[in-house]
Amino acid sequence: MKLPAKLVEIVSQSIADKLINEHIVEADDEQKFRQDILEIIKKAVEEEKELEEEAERLVEQYIKQFEHEDIKFRTAVLKVMEKLAEERNIHLDPEERLNQIANRIKRYIETEDSVEIFDHPNKIRRIVLELLKRLVREQREIDKEVRQRIRSYSRKIVEGTPEWRILYSRIYEDALKRRGWL
Repeated sequence: MKLPAKLVEIVSQSIADKLINEHIVEADDEQKFRQDILEIIKKAVEEEKELEEEAERLVEQYIKQFEHEDIKFRTAVLKVMEKLAEERNIHLDPEERLNQIANRIKRYIETEDSVEIFDHPNKIRRIVLELLKRLVREQREIDKEVRQRIRSYSRKIVEGTPEWRILYSRIYEDALKRRGWL
Protein backbone atom coordinates (compact mmCIF):
# COMPACT_ATOMS: atom_id res chain seq x y z
CA MET A 1 0.00 0.00 0.00
CA LYS A 2 1.72 3.11 -1.20
CA LEU A 3 -0.21 5.68 0.71
CA PRO A 4 0.61 9.27 1.53
CA ALA A 5 0.38 10.24 5.17
CA LYS A 6 -2.89 12.13 4.64
CA LEU A 7 -4.58 9.04 3.20
CA VAL A 8 -3.33 6.90 6.07
CA GLU A 9 -4.88 9.41 8.49
CA ILE A 10 -8.15 9.39 6.58
CA VAL A 11 -8.46 5.60 6.57
CA SER A 12 -7.45 5.22 10.22
CA GLN A 13 -10.00 7.90 11.19
CA SER A 14 -12.74 6.21 9.18
CA ILE A 15 -11.96 2.85 10.84
CA ALA A 16 -11.98 4.35 14.33
CA ASP A 17 -15.12 6.39 13.59
CA LYS A 18 -17.05 3.40 12.28
CA LEU A 19 -16.07 1.18 15.20
CA ILE A 20 -16.84 3.82 17.83
CA ASN A 21 -19.89 5.51 16.26
CA GLU A 22 -21.63 2.21 15.53
CA HIS A 23 -20.90 1.04 19.11
CA ILE A 24 -18.89 -1.94 17.97
CA VAL A 25 -16.19 -0.95 20.44
CA GLU A 26 -15.92 1.52 23.27
CA ALA A 27 -12.59 3.06 24.15
CA ASP A 28 -11.79 4.65 27.51
CA ASP A 29 -9.61 7.13 25.64
CA GLU A 30 -10.92 7.61 22.10
CA GLN A 31 -7.97 9.77 21.09
CA LYS A 32 -5.51 7.06 22.13
CA PHE A 33 -7.61 4.46 20.30
CA ARG A 34 -7.54 6.56 17.12
CA GLN A 35 -3.79 7.11 17.48
CA ASP A 36 -3.13 3.41 18.01
CA ILE A 37 -5.12 2.48 14.86
CA LEU A 38 -3.16 5.14 12.95
CA GLU A 39 0.15 3.74 14.21
CA ILE A 40 -0.75 0.18 13.17
CA ILE A 41 -1.53 1.30 9.63
CA LYS A 42 1.50 3.62 9.49
CA LYS A 43 3.74 0.74 10.53
CA ALA A 44 2.32 -1.49 7.80
CA VAL A 45 2.81 1.21 5.17
CA GLU A 46 6.35 1.85 6.41
CA GLU A 47 7.18 -1.87 6.26
CA GLU A 48 6.14 -1.98 2.63
CA LYS A 49 7.97 1.24 1.81
CA GLU A 50 11.18 -0.06 3.38
CA LEU A 51 10.76 -3.35 1.55
CA GLU A 52 10.40 -1.61 -1.81
CA GLU A 53 13.27 0.80 -1.14
CA GLU A 54 15.58 -2.06 -0.21
CA ALA A 55 14.52 -4.00 -3.32
CA GLU A 56 15.15 -0.94 -5.52
CA ARG A 57 18.57 -0.41 -3.92
CA LEU A 58 19.52 -4.02 -4.58
CA VAL A 59 18.31 -3.90 -8.19
CA GLU A 60 20.11 -0.60 -8.81
CA GLN A 61 23.33 -2.20 -7.50
CA TYR A 62 23.07 -5.03 -10.01
CA ILE A 63 21.18 -3.34 -12.87
CA LYS A 64 24.17 -3.64 -15.24
CA GLN A 65 23.93 -7.43 -15.01
CA PHE A 66 20.26 -7.30 -16.08
CA GLU A 67 20.73 -5.02 -19.09
CA HIS A 68 21.70 -7.79 -21.50
CA GLU A 69 18.75 -9.92 -20.34
CA ASP A 70 16.19 -7.20 -21.17
CA ILE A 71 14.62 -7.33 -17.70
CA LYS A 72 12.57 -4.29 -16.82
CA PHE A 73 13.49 -2.39 -13.67
CA ARG A 74 10.01 -2.82 -12.16
CA THR A 75 9.99 -6.57 -12.85
CA ALA A 76 13.34 -7.02 -11.14
CA VAL A 77 12.22 -4.94 -8.15
CA LEU A 78 9.06 -7.02 -7.76
CA LYS A 79 11.03 -10.28 -7.83
CA VAL A 80 13.44 -9.01 -5.16
CA MET A 81 10.51 -7.71 -3.10
CA GLU A 82 8.88 -11.15 -3.20
CA LYS A 83 11.98 -12.74 -1.69
CA LEU A 84 12.41 -10.03 0.97
CA ALA A 85 8.71 -10.14 1.87
CA GLU A 86 8.84 -13.90 2.31
CA GLU A 87 11.79 -13.54 4.69
CA ARG A 88 9.96 -10.88 6.74
CA ASN A 89 6.50 -12.47 6.70
CA ILE A 90 4.94 -9.55 4.85
CA HIS A 91 2.22 -10.47 2.39
CA LEU A 92 2.56 -8.82 -1.02
CA ASP A 93 -0.74 -10.00 -2.39
CA PRO A 94 -2.98 -6.97 -1.81
CA GLU A 95 -5.90 -9.00 -0.46
CA GLU A 96 -3.68 -10.97 1.92
CA ARG A 97 -1.84 -7.81 3.00
CA LEU A 98 -5.07 -6.02 3.84
CA ASN A 99 -6.22 -9.07 5.77
CA GLN A 100 -2.89 -9.08 7.62
CA ILE A 101 -3.38 -5.43 8.62
CA ALA A 102 -7.03 -6.01 9.59
CA ASN A 103 -5.88 -8.89 11.79
CA ARG A 104 -3.30 -6.64 13.48
CA ILE A 105 -6.04 -4.13 14.28
CA LYS A 106 -8.34 -6.92 15.51
CA ARG A 107 -5.57 -8.29 17.77
CA TYR A 108 -4.92 -4.81 19.14
CA ILE A 109 -8.63 -4.36 19.95
CA GLU A 110 -8.81 -7.81 21.56
CA THR A 111 -5.76 -7.29 23.74
CA GLU A 112 -6.09 -3.59 24.64
CA ASP A 113 -7.52 -3.34 28.16
CA SER A 114 -8.91 0.16 27.55
CA VAL A 115 -11.11 -1.03 24.66
CA GLU A 116 -14.35 -2.90 25.24
CA ILE A 117 -15.71 -5.03 22.41
CA PHE A 118 -19.46 -5.29 21.75
CA ASP A 119 -19.29 -7.48 18.67
CA HIS A 120 -17.49 -10.62 17.52
CA PRO A 121 -13.79 -9.94 16.77
CA ASN A 122 -14.10 -11.47 13.29
CA LYS A 123 -16.91 -9.05 12.44
CA ILE A 124 -14.59 -6.24 13.51
CA ARG A 125 -11.87 -7.65 11.24
CA ARG A 126 -14.33 -7.81 8.30
CA ILE A 127 -15.41 -4.19 8.85
CA VAL A 128 -11.80 -3.03 8.98
CA LEU A 129 -10.94 -5.13 5.93
CA GLU A 130 -13.80 -3.62 3.89
CA LEU A 131 -12.71 -0.06 4.75
CA LEU A 132 -9.11 -0.89 3.82
CA LYS A 133 -10.22 -2.46 0.52
CA ARG A 134 -12.14 0.67 -0.42
CA LEU A 135 -9.07 2.80 0.21
CA VAL A 136 -6.78 0.51 -1.79
CA ARG A 137 -9.20 0.55 -4.74
CA GLU A 138 -8.99 4.33 -4.78
CA GLN A 139 -5.20 4.23 -4.45
CA ARG A 140 -4.91 1.78 -7.38
CA GLU A 141 -7.03 4.02 -9.58
CA ILE A 142 -4.78 6.96 -8.75
CA ASP A 143 -1.61 4.92 -9.38
CA LYS A 144 -2.94 3.73 -12.75
CA GLU A 145 -3.87 7.29 -13.71
CA VAL A 146 -0.43 8.60 -12.72
CA ARG A 147 1.44 5.90 -14.63
CA GLN A 148 -0.69 6.51 -17.73
CA ARG A 149 0.04 10.22 -17.60
CA ILE A 150 3.78 9.56 -17.31
CA ARG A 151 3.65 7.13 -20.25
CA SER A 152 1.79 9.71 -22.31
CA TYR A 153 4.75 12.10 -22.22
CA SER A 154 6.38 12.47 -25.62
CA ARG A 155 9.79 11.81 -24.11
CA LYS A 156 10.24 8.37 -22.53
CA ILE A 157 10.92 8.62 -18.82
CA VAL A 158 12.44 5.44 -17.38
CA GLU A 159 10.70 4.12 -14.29
CA GLY A 160 12.86 4.09 -11.18
CA THR A 161 14.96 7.07 -12.19
CA PRO A 162 15.01 10.13 -9.94
CA GLU A 163 13.18 12.09 -12.66
CA TRP A 164 10.44 9.45 -12.82
CA ARG A 165 10.03 9.39 -9.03
CA ILE A 166 9.75 13.18 -8.81
CA LEU A 167 7.23 13.26 -11.64
CA TYR A 168 5.25 10.38 -10.12
CA SER A 169 5.08 12.14 -6.74
CA ARG A 170 3.98 15.43 -8.26
CA ILE A 171 1.24 13.87 -10.42
CA TYR A 172 0.12 11.61 -7.55
CA GLU A 173 -0.25 14.61 -5.25
CA ASP A 174 -2.24 16.46 -7.93
CA ALA A 175 -4.59 13.47 -8.24
CA LEU A 176 -5.11 13.42 -4.47
CA LYS A 177 -5.90 17.14 -4.48
CA ARG A 178 -8.45 16.67 -7.28
CA ARG A 179 -10.19 14.04 -5.14
CA GLY A 180 -10.14 16.35 -2.13
CA TRP A 181 -7.82 14.17 -0.06
CA LEU A 182 -5.12 16.79 0.34
